[in-house]
Amino acid sequence: MTDISWTIHTDTSGQINVPGAVGGSYPSFGSGDIVRITFLADEITDTEFETLHEFVRYTNDGTSNTGIDIRGNPWYHESIHPQSEFTSLLVRLEPGGSLYNIDSWWAIITNASLSTNTIGVNRQIEFELFVLAEYDDYSDRKYIEAEFEAGL
Repeated sequence: MTDISWTIHTDTSGQINVPGAVGGSYPSFGSGDIVRITFLADEITDTEFETLHEFVRYTNDGTSNTGIDIRGNPWYHESIHPQSEFTSLLVRLEPGGSLYNIDSWWAIITNASLSTNTIGVNRQIEFELFVLAEYDDYSDRKYIEAEFEAGL
């Protein structure tokens, strides 16, 4: 089991530093890939937890569509729930800790879930993400939106 930290850059809540993530290994990222990352939610502040929990509440298969076009390029379309506090499912994932020198990636949160044990501790939030592109190729949110957001 590998524990690594992540910084999740959101559109409305800034960045969330998650000091640990659980998994068998560092996920393999590539444009068009689907990755799953489980975050240790007991190790973050209540405000950061509420921000991540907001994605759990309102992110599901009905709020985003993703795919690969005929040229092999990823695309996405999002329809945000009107009660959510976030305005986009597009996030930038930046590995930290001992993996600080690995690339950051832009991705769409396509699903999110919260799990805990029976007494309410050991909270874990899992994100399923559709990877769009490396951060180095699109250093600003507006460029990634212009390139990959489909107007359905």
